[in-house]
Parts: sequence; C-alpha cells; structure tokens
Amino acid sequence: MINDMDLPDQFPNPRDTLPAYAQQWWDRFANGAQPDITALQQIPAYRTTWELFCEATGRNASGTAAAFSELKKAERKYYAAVRAMYPNQYRVPQTDYNGMVRDALDFYQDGEKRSASGIVGGYVPKEHARAVANRKGQRKRMRRAIEANKPHPAYAAITSRIGKQGVNSMAQDTVSMTLVRLMMEAGTQRTLDTMSYEVAELKAQVAALEAFQSATEKRHTIEDAGQDPKELARSMRASGKSLGEIAKATGRSRSTVQRWVK
Repeated sequence: MINDMDLPDQFPNPRDTLPAYAQQWWDRFANGAQPDITALQQIPAYRTTWELFCEATGRNASGTAAAFSELKKAERKYYAAVRAMYPNQYRVPQTDYNGMVRDALDFYQDGEKRSASGIVGGYVPKEHARAVANRKGQRKRMRRAIEANKPHPAYAAITSRIGKQGVNSMAQDTVSMTLVRLMMEAGTQRTLDTMSYEVAELKAQVAALEAFQSATEKRHTIEDAGQDPKELARSMRASGKSLGEIAKATGRSRSTVQRWVK
C-alpha cells in the first residue's frame, strides 16, 4: 500500500487537485490496484490520473501496456476455457441485449451497484449466462443495443460529455466488457452531475446570504441615520420611485413597501 509519506518530497501530492471520481481511481492505484488497459486506452481522465500517479510515485507509465500483455493472454485463455465449458449455442434476442444495456445505464439514476454477470443472468438461462457474458465479436449487436437506448437519460448525459463516437466505442468484443464500460461511464456521469448540483446549491445559498447581508446593512444605515423607513419609503414613492427601487434602497420586501405606501 502506498500512502502520502511514500511520495518524494519534491512532489506535492497532486491527488487533492483531482475531481472526486478521479480521486477514487487514484486511491485504488495507491492501494496496489493495477490500471484497466481498456480504460487507459479509451478514457482520457482515467489515463491522466494514472500518468499523474506514476509521475508522483516514480513509476514508469509508458511500460504499462507491455506489463499487462501476459495478463491479457491469460484473460483470453480463460475466456476460451469458459466458451469450451459452456457451448456458445444460446441465441440471445436483440431485445435482450437492449435490456442489458438499459440495466447498465440505470446505474446513472439509482446508483445501485450491479455486476455485468448479474445483468446478463437476468436475461439468459443460468447454464448459458457465463458463455454469453464472455461471448466475443458482439460489437455490432451491442452498438445496436446502445442505439436503442437513446431515450435513456444516461445516454444524453454521457453523450454530451464524450460525444456519440465515444459512446459507440464502449461496445466491446465481449458483452460483459461493454456492460462494465457503460456502468463506469454512467457512474462517472452520476458523480459529475451530483457535483454540479452541489455547486449550484452552494452558489444559491451564497447569493441568498449576500442578499440578506445587503438588506441588513441598508436597514442599519437607515436606522443609524435616525430615519423612519416608512417615511423614507413614502417619500421615495411620492418622488416617483418604483416599489422595487424602494425595496432595494430600504432593505425590505416589495410586499412590505407596498403596505407602507398605501
């Protein structure tokens, strides 16, 4: 496990400069997790986080692909064994692929953790689920399934960030890999949207506090000058000022000013 004390003194820890979703990737790297090759190739923010982590800890980011070549060979061997154990004989309707993609995208709305194998198992008989999940050459079908889910809120949200080409690129060779990529992007978008909402809420709160402070200062100014706010409001109204102008000048609401100048 790598902690902040392991970082060279000349490098300040850059983790704090990253958004929340990238900090989660950083923490997994710091705990010894190896990066996902597909994510490194297709998710710029993921690759940037890994390169930044390698720079901070003195690792060689450029050798990552070579270091994982044996891992990819092992994965291919595993998938071949799975397909041999569970013959690739079950035909999955396109509508079921559409449903699998929809279930993966639902993570954007409900935040409920789900696995690719669990999603496939909801549509495919148990004895064929593993073979279908690891079935190769499904890019066209998965692209059609993604296209069929255009009305899904997650599709529009993710497309606005990475573009239609980026969304289509998530259709991988295996069904499970496509679902994993979709859930990853849905989770990232959910995090970004939550952060945007929180920032908007904070801005609204700050604006309300500033308005309250301004109104309070105006009230105190009038009181310190020994003026009667009601008389001041009536005088301003008599000179042709609008209710809004009077309310702003006296630090009162429009309804209060309207009641005073009746």
